[in-house]
Amino acid sequence: MTNSRVLPKTYATLRFAGDRLDPEHISAILPVKPKRSHRKGQVFSAGPRAGNLTGRTGIWYFDTRGMQSQDLADHLRAIVKLLYPEPSNTDRVTRLREVMAREHAAAHVSCFWYGTHGADPPPVPEDIRAALALLPADIETDFATEAPAA
Repeated sequence: MTNSRVLPKTYATLRFAGDRLDPEHISAILPVKPKRSHRKGQVFSAGPRAGNLTGRTGIWYFDTRGMQSQDLADHLRAIVKLLYPEPSNTDRVTRLREVMAREHAAAHVSCFWYGTHGADPPPVPEDIRAALALLPADIETDFATEAPAA
């Protein structure tokens, strides 16, 4: 049976989280609409299957699933571009750091990659690691490959 999916499948996320986080403060800085945002204790829709939930912590969440590229570095560079509109422009990062400190929030970048059996997972480029470390944002990876053909 032929696999009709395009592999590799990849995307990245940028998430700010904290019990005191007001996601509107992140939205006031970053020029994208989050895929999800809510305050701790706020009721939000988690989708048709999950229904309404109450936020256990404040969240501002964005992902790159709409990008056509299959290169993880492209997805990560899109997130870095949100933080640094120009390489030397640290204004957004400075403002985000202020929000994070004031609201005791943390930033996280997650990398998702699913490739063909035997493929090597992509590296996270050092320039991207360095840019995210200045926020600071930790980098989480979720890399997997297809099972071998039977």
